[in-house]
Amino acid sequence: MPNLNEREIFLEAIEKESPDDRFKYLASACGQDHHLRASVDALLAAHDQPAALLDHPIGDELSRSSLFRSPMDSPIDPVGLQIGPYKLKEQIGEGGFGLVFVAQQEHPVRRKVALKIVKPGMGSKEVIARFEAERQAVAMMNHPNIAQIFDVGVTPDGRPYFAMELVRGLPIAEFCDRQKLSVVERLELMIDVCSAVHHAHQKGIIHRDLKPSNVLVTLHDGKPVAKVIDFGIAKAMEEKLTDKSIYTCFFSMLGTPLYMSPEQAEMSGLDVDTRSDIYSLGVILYELLAGATPFDRVRLDSAKLDEIRRIIREEDPPRPSTRLATSQAVLSTIADRRRVQPHELTQALTGDLDWVVMKSLEKDRSRRYDTASALSDDLRRYLQDEPVEARPPSRLYRLQKYARRHRIAFLTGSLVGIALLLGTAVSLWQMSKVIGERNAKDEALRQANLAKADAIAAKQELEEFAENLVRANELLVRGQAHANADRYASAIEDYNSAVSIQPSYYLPRLHRALLYCKLQLWPEAAEDFHVASQLGASTLQPQWWGVPALLSYTGKEASFERLSRQRLEVIVGESSVAQWMLLRDLLVSDSSMTIDQTKSRNDTLLFDIAEQWLRNPEFDDRPPPPPHDNGPRPHFGHELEKFLGLDFRRDRKPPPGSSPGQVQSPGQGRGRPPAPRRDRFGHPNLPDSRLPDSTPTCIRHYLTGLAALRAANYEAAIGMLRQAERDPRWPSRYLVHAPLALAHYQSGNIAQATEALDKSDSALSDHLFRTDEETSRRPELPWFDKLEGVMLNREAWMVIRGTSPTLTSQLDQHRAESLKLIERATSLD
Repeated sequence: MPNLNEREIFLEAIEKESPDDRFKYLASACGQDHHLRASVDALLAAHDQPAALLDHPIGDELSRSSLFRSPMDSPIDPVGLQIGPYKLKEQIGEGGFGLVFVAQQEHPVRRKVALKIVKPGMGSKEVIARFEAERQAVAMMNHPNIAQIFDVGVTPDGRPYFAMELVRGLPIAEFCDRQKLSVVERLELMIDVCSAVHHAHQKGIIHRDLKPSNVLVTLHDGKPVAKVIDFGIAKAMEEKLTDKSIYTCFFSMLGTPLYMSPEQAEMSGLDVDTRSDIYSLGVILYELLAGATPFDRVRLDSAKLDEIRRIIREEDPPRPSTRLATSQAVLSTIADRRRVQPHELTQALTGDLDWVVMKSLEKDRSRRYDTASALSDDLRRYLQDEPVEARPPSRLYRLQKYARRHRIAFLTGSLVGIALLLGTAVSLWQMSKVIGERNAKDEALRQANLAKADAIAAKQELEEFAENLVRANELLVRGQAHANADRYASAIEDYNSAVSIQPSYYLPRLHRALLYCKLQLWPEAAEDFHVASQLGASTLQPQWWGVPALLSYTGKEASFERLSRQRLEVIVGESSVAQWMLLRDLLVSDSSMTIDQTKSRNDTLLFDIAEQWLRNPEFDDRPPPPPHDNGPRPHFGHELEKFLGLDFRRDRKPPPGSSPGQVQSPGQGRGRPPAPRRDRFGHPNLPDSRLPDSTPTCIRHYLTGLAALRAANYEAAIGMLRQAERDPRWPSRYLVHAPLALAHYQSGNIAQATEALDKSDSALSDHLFRTDEETSRRPELPWFDKLEGVMLNREAWMVIRGTSPTLTSQLDQHRAESLKLIERATSLD
C-alpha cells in the first residue's frame, strides 16, 4: 500500500461502517508507525463524540461524563424490546447510521410500522443531527409515493427514533426484474418516483442519496406502487430542519458513488441543489432500462476515493442503447426481463429514451432537466408518441467539453492549425487567381463556340419542326379522307405516321382517338386522349364529349379525375348556363369526384343544378325567338340534334306561310342565320363547347334522372327516366334501361329492376353489334352513347346480379374484328 498521510487515512477510515473493517484497514494503512496510528485514532474518537456534546459544551461536567458513559454505546437486543408504544419484532434494514425494525404498535391504534433508530455506538454530533434532519424532512412531506411518518420520539437510552409507514416491498430495480415489467411499465413507475421527488423539492428537501434500495415498490390491489424512503442525508434548501447544527465534514463525500452527481462528488464550494437528485433519477432510469448502472459497479468498488471522484466528474457514460449493444452476453437476459426481443429492446432505447437519460446525466447541471417534474413530463411525452424536449448534445458542445479538458494541447494545436491554414490559404489564393484568369479566357471561348453551335442547332430544329408540322397536317387531311370512306387501315396508317413525325403535336392523336372510338377500340382511344390532354389539347371542346367516361372505363383514373374536376368547376362556376353535355360527362361514371380535396361526391349539388336547368323556361324545345333589335340570335339546336342522332323538327309547328308537313330548315327563313358549320370531327362548332338552350327535353330528363340516381333520390330518378323513355324520337333511349334498373333495385323493386336490366341487355346488343345492312338503314349514333350504355349496363349487372354482364364476350369479339380492320397499319406501327 502506498504511503498515505494522516488526513487520507482518516477520510478512508470513516467510510468503513463495520468496526472490524475499520480496524483491519488501520492496521494495514499505519503498519508499525505507532505515532501515525495514535493521531488517526484521536481524530476518529473526536469524530465519534456522543450526541450529548450538541447540548453541552466541552468542559461541562455532564458532557465529560457522557463522553465516556454514553448509554448509546451499549448494544440493543431488538427482539421483544419495547420502545414507547412500539414493540420491536425483527430488524429489516441498516443504513449508514440507523437501524430499521418492524415494530408492533399497541396504542392508540394497533398496527405494524417501520421503526428507525440510531445505531448503537454511532452517536456523534453529525449522526444525531442528520437523523433528526431526516425525521423532520419526512414529517414535512405528504405524498402517496413517499413513506408516511406516524410518530417521533427518543428511546430510554437517548437514541432518537421515528415510526413510519411499513413498506413491504423490493428495491425498484429488483422488483421490475422479478415481475418482468415492460419498458412502458418501468417508465410509468419512474414517473411516480419523479413525482415524489418533485414533491420533496417543493418542500425544500433534497434527498441526496436516491438509489434503487431507497425506492421500494410494493403491490396495492395488483398495481405496483413506488415509495421513496431514507431521507437520512437529505438537505434542506430553504430552512433548517433541526435546531442542532449539521456540519458536513471537510472532504467528506455523502451518498452512494454509483448514483452520485458530479457536483456532489466534487466536494467543492459548489452548492448541491435539486438537480443533483435529477442526476440520481437518471442513473436509476438508466439501470431500469439497460440493466446496469452508467459506470461499472465492480470498477467503482475497487477504485480509491480520488479515482471515484474523477470517474464521476470527468468520464461520460455510454448511452443505454450502446451499453446494451456492448453487452451481448447478457442482452438476451435483460430483454427477457422486459418481455421483448433483444433487437426490439435496443431499438426502443435508441433515440428518444437515449436523449432523455443522457440529458439527466449531464455533467453540467445547467444542461440537465430543471426539475423532476420536467423529467416526468418528457417520459410522458415519449409514452404518448410526442416529441421529447431532450436533444442529443451538438458537436459544438462536445468540442467545447473536449477543449476544456485539454486546454493547453487544444490551444497549441489550434494555433498551429490556424497558422498552417493561413499559409495554405494564401498560397492557394495566389494559385487560384492565376488559374482563374486562364480558365476565364478558356470559358469565354467555349461559351462562344457553344452559342454558335446552339444557334445552328436551333435553326435546324425550327426548320425541321416546320417541315414536320406541314407533313403531319397533310397526313391528317389524307387520314380523315380515308376514315370518311371507311378505309380504316389506311386512315390509321396516316395517323400513325403523323404521330411519329410530330410526337408533341396533339392533333394527330385526337384524330386517331376519334377513329378508335368509332371502331369501339376504347383502350387505344383512351390512351390517345390521355396523351393529347397532356400535350395541351383544349378538353372542353365538343370532340371531348364522353372522354371522361372513356377514361374511367379504361382505368385511367388520374386523367378522369382531372377532366371531371375541370368540368365540375365550369358547371358550378356558371350554374346559370345550361351545359348538359358537360354534366353528362360527370354522371356516367360512378367514380368519386370532388370540387375540393375531400373524398365525398358532389352528387346532391349536381342534382340541384340539373333541376334548376330543367325548371328554367328558357331551356325548352320551342323554336328560336325572332331576331332582336341588335341583330339575329344564332341558334344551334337543329345542328346539335342532328349530331346527337336526333331530328325533332318534324314534330314542331311549321312557321307561318309554310305548307302543312313542310319543315323549315335551319338555313331557311327570313332573318334566320345559317346553321353553324361542323368541325373536321363532325362536331358542331359551339362557343366554349357549351350546349345551346335547345337541348332536347328527353335528354334533359334522362340526365336529370341520372343525377337523381347518383344523389340516391330514387323516386325522382324513376320519374325522370320514364319521361325520357316515352319520347320515341330519341334513338338512344335504350340508355334509360340500365339506370332505371338501378333505381328500381335501390327502391326494393327487384322484379322491375330485373325487367329493366333485361331490356338494357337486348337494346344495347342491338345497337352495339349491328350488321352492315342495319347500319345503312339506321342513323349512326355518337360513339359516347354506346360507351355510356356499356358502362351503365355493367354497373347495373354488378349491383343487381353481382357479376359481369353477358355482353362482355360479344364486346371482346367485336374488338377482335375491329383490330383486324386496322391490322396492317398497327403491325407497321
